[in-house]
Amino acid sequence: MRNLTLMHVLLTCLSPLLLSTSSAEQPHSDQPNILWVITDDHRADSIQAYNRATRGQDHSELGYVSSPSADALAEQGVLFTRAYCNSPGCAPSRTSMHFGMYPHHSGQYGFESGHQSADFCKPMFPTLIAQQGYQTAHFGKSGFASFDWSERKLKKTTCYQTTVDQKELYANERVDWFHHKTWSNGKADGDEAFWAMPDGGIYIRTPLNGSQAAVDLAKKTRVEKELDLLYRLGDRDGLVIGGVSPQPTAETQDGNIVSAFSDYLIHAGESYQTPWGRELDGATNDKPVFVNLGFHFPHTPVLPSQEFRDQFAGKTYKIPEFSKDELKKLPPQLVQWFKKTNFVDMDAADQQQAIRDYYAFCAMGDFLVGQAVEQFKLFSEKQHRDYVILYVIGDHGWHLGEQGGESKFAPYDTSNHCAVIAVSSDGERYPANTVCDAPIEFVDFAPTFLNIAGADITQSQFAHLDGRPIDETLSGDWQRDYVIGEMNHHIGPRAYLRSGDFAFSMRVREKNGQPGTKWGHPPGEGVRWALDAPPNDVELALFDLRVDPNEHDNVANDTEYIGLADWFRKKLGNIVLGDGRVECDWTQPNRYTISNFAKGAHDGKLAIPADLIPSVAGEESAYAPDLKIEFGPVARKSVFVSDVQSHWGGSLVKGDDGLYHMLYSRWPKDLGWAWVTDSEVAHATSSSPFGPFEFKSVALPRRGKQHWDGWCTHNPTVHRFGDQYYLYYMGNTGDGVVTGTPGKESLNWEHRNNQRIGVAVADSPNGPWKRSEHPLIDVTADDRAYDCLMTSNPSVCQRPDGGFLMVYKGVGKKFPMPNGGPVVHCVATSDSPTGPFKKHAEPVFTFENERFPAEDPWIWFQDGKYRAVVKRIKHEGRKRVFSLVQYDSVDGFDWQPAKHHEISIRTVVWEDGEVQQFEHLERPQVLIEGGVPVALLCAADTRDENRVRHSFNIQIPLVVTRSN
Repeated sequence: MRNLTLMHVLLTCLSPLLLSTSSAEQPHSDQPNILWVITDDHRADSIQAYNRATRGQDHSELGYVSSPSADALAEQGVLFTRAYCNSPGCAPSRTSMHFGMYPHHSGQYGFESGHQSADFCKPMFPTLIAQQGYQTAHFGKSGFASFDWSERKLKKTTCYQTTVDQKELYANERVDWFHHKTWSNGKADGDEAFWAMPDGGIYIRTPLNGSQAAVDLAKKTRVEKELDLLYRLGDRDGLVIGGVSPQPTAETQDGNIVSAFSDYLIHAGESYQTPWGRELDGATNDKPVFVNLGFHFPHTPVLPSQEFRDQFAGKTYKIPEFSKDELKKLPPQLVQWFKKTNFVDMDAADQQQAIRDYYAFCAMGDFLVGQAVEQFKLFSEKQHRDYVILYVIGDHGWHLGEQGGESKFAPYDTSNHCAVIAVSSDGERYPANTVCDAPIEFVDFAPTFLNIAGADITQSQFAHLDGRPIDETLSGDWQRDYVIGEMNHHIGPRAYLRSGDFAFSMRVREKNGQPGTKWGHPPGEGVRWALDAPPNDVELALFDLRVDPNEHDNVANDTEYIGLADWFRKKLGNIVLGDGRVECDWTQPNRYTISNFAKGAHDGKLAIPADLIPSVAGEESAYAPDLKIEFGPVARKSVFVSDVQSHWGGSLVKGDDGLYHMLYSRWPKDLGWAWVTDSEVAHATSSSPFGPFEFKSVALPRRGKQHWDGWCTHNPTVHRFGDQYYLYYMGNTGDGVVTGTPGKESLNWEHRNNQRIGVAVADSPNGPWKRSEHPLIDVTADDRAYDCLMTSNPSVCQRPDGGFLMVYKGVGKKFPMPNGGPVVHCVATSDSPTGPFKKHAEPVFTFENERFPAEDPWIWFQDGKYRAVVKRIKHEGRKRVFSLVQYDSVDGFDWQPAKHHEISIRTVVWEDGEVQQFEHLERPQVLIEGGVPVALLCAADTRDENRVRHSFNIQIPLVVTRSN
């Protein structure tokens, strides 16, 4: 194992000082230095700034992430939240970036060993950048497959003037891990892995055929144990998806990539020697530099250093929703993808480790990106030269359970959706604190860089570039309706097209593999197959993102979508097969075809005939399944009751401690039904959602009449969004007078009409809870408004677009005071769980001639629809009748009775068979686990012979059936 030299340590640690004191000052130039950072297999949601821009909160939908360096960079420039790769694999994605061409124009769809000998080949854009007067350099992973042609053996080439490649680091053991194939007689005969263990590097050989030697098996066992290695399911000798690096951060592969980059900048204007003895020239002082910094993280093996792994220790993550029933409607290619990447069948503990170590690896990489960026800024400052930084967060994405898999290589959003941060030192090209949510593609980077370098990209020498500068998207001068991509690896040739409303993909060639001898016919033969073959052979997949944003339901073969799927088949097929498609036999120097039977098909615009687009209004959204909700038998322990306190309205959330935390209302029983003056929100825990629960603390105690919620807190609903907990509740203040007694109920109208909605935030369900000094939802000042008298009883869920939807109770002043009325439910939306919420005009759950038709909705989003369990109030003559019912909505504003509307008429069946109907069974709160409602928490009550009300909370098991 190599040891870092003292000189290299000093150079790396003191580089800011060296950069500020070495090399002569250079004159200013209009051409800025350019730093292009690319990470690998990197999810956009590992970046807090991205989550804040798209979801209104710091952490991902799965849980805790940390990214201070990227967040700081985003504050300095533009965050592009909808950046799409053009092939969901490392080599084809990086190749498309370097050519500035789609795979169907470069002829490199996967991991082909492409070359520059064929007549159609174009130069990679760093070569064109150099022609603009730039010195070009690359450090780390290049990924693109470009070789010099040789009939005997292709020789790897580069398009950069200076390069320290990932494989050079491997060869000189400047990494914490690597592996390579071993060869014998010109054929691969095994695999050899290197591990830079703290006490010395070790090599472990695994033969292709035959048993592993005992000495290698012992070393492997040691490494697996000491590094806590986790392999992908069924792949013990393959992908490492969790573990800890044997080296500190600076000595990981990515740490060494940053060191190599730093040395290049430190030695500007002079020659220097790498720690392994190679002579290199440092960055120039009389030219602008263009540097590509290619990181390895968070590509497998997922090995964060110990310090970052410790930061994530104990974090618990949500597992993405997935059901194997979805496979029934998927085409064979996508079923095969699931089988190869299966995450859903892993042990729960292994799933948690995989997600935790992945995000920890991202956080480690974020630290190193921050170091590199600061080095680059100091270098540019010393040169008196402006700079541009383009940080591509992932050459593609990475699944952590979405669609049931852990991998990439898929046409789904998670494989292809990335983020980009662009920063310019002048602050003009990319203004600070700007978010752009218009789509860009990775083919846009080449024209962007050339444009920055001063090239006139309208000239014919740049005509092959497929993208547009991202500056044009930012300014609004260019906007595309869709993005496209293609790949031929892992599951065979498949292309995709994605718009704001639909995601479509299809098999584009009949046979798997690369053009050439394996196909049994020359490139280009039968190129129209995917347009002319039966639809089932082409394996269509279509997802309606309007109601299915997470791509769970393939509707390509559903009756109402068949016409639309065929339209997309023609659109995408004409683009990737007939608009300049290149197919090359790369085993030959110049054997290729170009298909142009649909030239101009890729126009960036979608003009879908309106009659092909199914409506998503109301109950016509039959493709979103209906839910039938029924009660299971209730255990006697599933009642949370007190002899001295009235309990009401429990809401449940699971904490990182594995316990279920109930936030509920309570007040002294001897005061009677005094919730409006004396309720407080309390906290209890249990190891099961069905109890028994034990009181722990008061979460929101009385805090003084001067506060809007200082006298009473009531009717809580608690959620975990990201890594924080949000407790929504009703609060009020008033004179504090209790107007009733046990058995004789009376409402203090001052307190009732002072009700407002608030939210408290905590890092743990144990608290402490931080409250706002102002209501989250106040009354509307207009006396004609539905909620001009009071607001209460909030219910909140996260929208598919990452925002938040609230339904709350409002009371107006149309009817005589102090009661007021009518009592209605209103809708409000926000980009953040803490607001501000925008109110929408029309009430929901309304019925003609009913002043108080509903109460206590609990809302959530599942399977393409918003769902609600609601207390329904209706009159039968002069008698008021209560029941629990279900509503659903496509958009969250138009709520209609669900197909299986009635849930319960306040009746439960106990485990011993007794049937009981309560006077009230209300404040429904649903616990959802694994994307499925599993428990309904309700407030219930009985009365004794003196009409004294005895209330408690009950946890009811749910039986949920999905149907179409």
